[in-house]
Formats: sequence, structure tokens, C-alpha cells
Amino acid sequence: MLGLPAPSKAPSTLTEPVFICIDCEAFEHAQHKITEIGLAVLDTRDLSGLTPAEDGANMISKVKYAHFKPIEYAHLKNRSFVKGCPDAFNFGPSTWIKLADTNRVLNNIFKDPCQLGTAADFSRSVIESNRNVVFVAHNAGSDVSYLKQLGFDISACKNVLATIDTQKLAGGSKRRSIGLNRLLLSLNLEPVNLHNAGNDAAYTMHAMLLMAVRDYSQPGIVPATLARFAGKLPPTRYNQVVAPHIKAGTTINDELGSTDVDKSAMPPMASTTRVKMGGTVRKFAVRATQSATRHNVASAMALQKPFPSSNSGDSSRSRDT
Repeated sequence: MLGLPAPSKAPSTLTEPVFICIDCEAFEHAQHKITEIGLAVLDTRDLSGLTPAEDGANMISKVKYAHFKPIEYAHLKNRSFVKGCPDAFNFGPSTWIKLADTNRVLNNIFKDPCQLGTAADFSRSVIESNRNVVFVAHNAGSDVSYLKQLGFDISACKNVLATIDTQKLAGGSKRRSIGLNRLLLSLNLEPVNLHNAGNDAAYTMHAMLLMAVRDYSQPGIVPATLARFAGKLPPTRYNQVVAPHIKAGTTINDELGSTDVDKSAMPPMASTTRVKMGGTVRKFAVRATQSATRHNVASAMALQKPFPSSNSGDSSRSRDT
């Protein structure tokens, strides 16, 4: 599926699938309040002609990203159990939408995943692309449940033909969870700003690609490497960068999207916000995403660096750490 030669006894693969990775963040004191939805999308058609590099960086460079935030929950931030960083999306602008928009945005993405950048542009019609989709997540059951709380049932999407849970792919289970942070460090990727749904979705996609490339070249290397990270981990890295924020969906029709929004809790908006994602902001989003992608591809290419052992803790929430 990823352009890697299949073993002779491998089962038949899906035809030119699109991988859609989703991560959701919920407010720690009210889990029904989904504060962020992050997506990473990889169209395997974009891999045509690529020779899979040992570090997978050429695949990572083809991934597209999105980060949606229900504007009604702009004032909510996780602080008690994890360090939330909802404003620190590494891979482009964050997009405010209304809670009522989330189901429509997600449906648009699964209908035409290659148009991720315009999924929240309700001025355009979405034509069913009939592409085979593989759903990707870390601890997938958790994100499927969060999506259902938003009114989106992924099992109802007829084009979703398979699910890849990166925790299970790495050898984890309900009794033996593997946190995202631990998995990434074992792959020599040092993540920045975890617990942001957009970043977690991006890093989960990167982890899937790197596991595929490495296991192809050295079968069994992923669990063997993970075994060396069974102890305490270095603290998760954060920076103070605030991503540009734009408005889409029905938020472009009013001043803030909701009279209940706490304006003081919102990060600064990008200078050009009221657009239909086809003009200035769309071009800006592409540039921002390309810049972020270059940064993260550079990180992925530094895989030959050994990661030092350390003495800090890993959270018990396997999806987030």
C-alpha cells in the first residue's frame, strides 16, 4: 500500500488507498467536550515514483495536515492531567469551526480526503471521490468514541476498508499500552507540543510510516527497539509558538462564532480570516504547512542520532504520550 514491495505470501492490498489519521482532544474535566480534532492525510498516489528512503522522510513530506477547534470551547485547556497546548499546532494554521460544523467537515473529508484544505469551505460542493480509505489512530477505540460524541460514526463510512492502530501495530494491547511519546522516541523522533490534536495526528502518521519502512527492511526491529524504552522517558518538549488561527465553516458568518465565546481565551487571529479557503488564506495555509513539513521532515531525517536514556516519566494515558 505504501509502495514497498510486498512479500510473496502477502495478502492482496487495497488499491491506491488514502490514509486518514485522526486524533481528538477532550477536556479533562468533561470528556464529552471535544476541544480539538487533528488530521493527517496521505494519498498513496502521491508516493508514485518515490523510492522509500530508509528513514521514510520522502513519504512524510507528502502528508497533509489540518487542525480544527470548536470555537465554543476556546476557553477550555487541559492542565491537570496533561499539559494541553491547543494553540501550538506545528504543521500549519489552526481552524476555528462551530460544534455544529464538525460532522459536516468530517463527512467532507471522508468523501474527498484529497481536498483536506477545503473541507470546511461550505461554499463548495463536495463530490464523492470513491477512494479507498484506511483509518489510522493511536489507540483507535478512544478516538472512534470521541468522534461518535461529535455525531460522526466512522463505521458508517463505506469507503473505510481498514483500520490501523499504531499502538497495536507496535505490539501494544489493553493490558500493555504503548504511549505515543514512547513510540516516537523509540523511532528516534523527538516530538514537540504533544497533546495538541493536530500534532498528535501528524506524529501518529509519521510513526506508522516509519514503522512500515523499518519493519520492511528489518523485520521485528520495532518491538525490539521499543523494549529499550521501557523505563522512564525525558519530559515532553514544548515551545511557545502560537499557530495562526483562521475561521471557516459557519464561523465566517458572524463576529466570533458564538456569543458564549470567551474572547480573552482566544489566540490572535490571522490577518486574513474571512475567506473560503480558495484564496489568500488557502495560499497562506499551504505555505505554512510546507514550512512546517520541511521542519518535521528534517527531524525525521535525523534518525541516525541515538536518543539518550533519561529519567523522567511517561503518562499513563497511552493515546497521548
